[in-house]
Amino acid sequence: MEGPIAGMRRFSHWRLKNRLFAGFMVIGLVGGGLALFMGLAISNIYTDFRRFTLVSEQVELGYDLATKMVVLQRLSEKFIQEGDRFSADQADLALEQAETVLAKLEDDASEPIRRRAGIMAVHLDNFQQAFAEVKRQRERQNQLTNDAIHAEAELHGKLIDSFAARILDAESVALVERLRISLLQIEGFTRDYFDSLDNALIREVKGNVRHSQALLQQLQALHQGDSFNELLTRMDASILAYEEAILEAVQRSRGYLFLVNVVMAAETYEILYQSDRLTEKLRQEMLVIEESVDHKRQLVFLLALIGSVIMLLLIVGLSYALGRSIATPIENLAGIFRRLARGETAPIKSDYEVGYELQELSRASEVFREKNAETQQLLARYREISGVLEEKVKERTQALEEANQQLKELSRTDGLTGLANRRYFEEILGREWLTAQRNDLSLTVIMLDIDYFKAFNDRYGHPAGDQCLREVARELKQHARRGNDMAARYGGEEFIVILQDSDQKAGVAIAERIRCGLEALDIAHEDAPIKKVTASFGVAAGKPAEGFNSAFELIKQADDALYQAKQTGRNRVVAAAT
Repeated sequence: MEGPIAGMRRFSHWRLKNRLFAGFMVIGLVGGGLALFMGLAISNIYTDFRRFTLVSEQVELGYDLATKMVVLQRLSEKFIQEGDRFSADQADLALEQAETVLAKLEDDASEPIRRRAGIMAVHLDNFQQAFAEVKRQRERQNQLTNDAIHAEAELHGKLIDSFAARILDAESVALVERLRISLLQIEGFTRDYFDSLDNALIREVKGNVRHSQALLQQLQALHQGDSFNELLTRMDASILAYEEAILEAVQRSRGYLFLVNVVMAAETYEILYQSDRLTEKLRQEMLVIEESVDHKRQLVFLLALIGSVIMLLLIVGLSYALGRSIATPIENLAGIFRRLARGETAPIKSDYEVGYELQELSRASEVFREKNAETQQLLARYREISGVLEEKVKERTQALEEANQQLKELSRTDGLTGLANRRYFEEILGREWLTAQRNDLSLTVIMLDIDYFKAFNDRYGHPAGDQCLREVARELKQHARRGNDMAARYGGEEFIVILQDSDQKAGVAIAERIRCGLEALDIAHEDAPIKKVTASFGVAAGKPAEGFNSAFELIKQADDALYQAKQTGRNRVVAAAT
């Protein structure tokens, strides 16, 4: 106890201004150290915030790349199905945009992100090369089907006509007629193959070529040694050249279909996979940054609280010490006055300059007030920055949720008509089937197909065909308004409507209203019997408990009814047999 008491006594012998200076110096050093530490902590939090912003932007780029790859695959498939040059140009533009997104993704990114972006760039380049080869193969196939095959068929037909004009015997005439029939069958099978890509039709083509060669051999046997041998030889070479042109076009078709369905699909899947992994890694990094910021915020708050307590203890201790150092001289002065009041005349000297010291004390209190105000301002600034950071985190989280919702909508919607696509329709159909099964409800399916739509596309072009599909989709939306009703594009020019809790009579009535509505659109179609666009309808309805094993049996009945509507004249509604 002697040490602290002796120290207090030595401190009390200092002049008052020196004691105040020493006390506030201690408080200032502690407060300055606390302010420096909090400034560094806030700077560190701001750095983490900037890093969080950069990572969130990279996440958005990853979602953007995935979206563009889905669009790119869809455009390439549309180009293959329809041969639309506009789709190919759009696909090239989407490729350039995807490359731009990848370049942005690599900027200011960490090494693991750059590596994964590099992998995606390689797959994107492979996709681009495959698509360029698809366009080349498609152009060659179009050249073959439009020019070479037609030319070979025409040449072979002319040779047959030339030979037929020069023969007189009945047996040769019969063989020539069989040659013409075989040629017509080859042309028909070839045309049907490029419409359906059914390999069985190619086997039919080859069989008819062999049959034609056999007929030519019979003709050569009949006319050995006369002037027809050279012409028959040319006819044999012509049918072989015709077959070669057809098979080359078939090979081209198989080649670009392999590129689209295997190579390009695989590259798209790999890019989407890498994009998902990249996004997941970035989201984990964002979570780490959020946890780091939260930890630092709590640490700063805790240290600010501890610093405030230390400052408070210092202030109380110094105030007590300074109070005692001031009270002592005042009490001494009071004792002097009391002694003087008692009439003592002995000279009494004071060791303290009371007035001067009190003035210094007043100035020192003002310095203390300013220091305390600075500390409060620093704490207010910290709370403000912390609030801004929390708001930014909420905004980024909301943006990510909105991006996820957009991707979900893209996967469910047909891009041309805005209706549900076939995959989403089948998902809803399964759900509605279970609902009907639980509640013993009737389910109605309406299938419709636009009449003579291929002829419409051939005459007016694919853009007009696309607009026609959109008009049909708008008409369907007007008649499928109930909460459980759904209209979807089933494929090509086929559409399908599902009606919950609706029997076949109501379904037929709704189908008839749709048919009349489509006819009322008055879309010109010169190749149709009534010179406007119409549609044929098939309607099927039933309850799950009435012998249906699945909803697809109901669709099969509606499709059979649609086929019957097509066979009986089109532009009509046919209900399935119950």
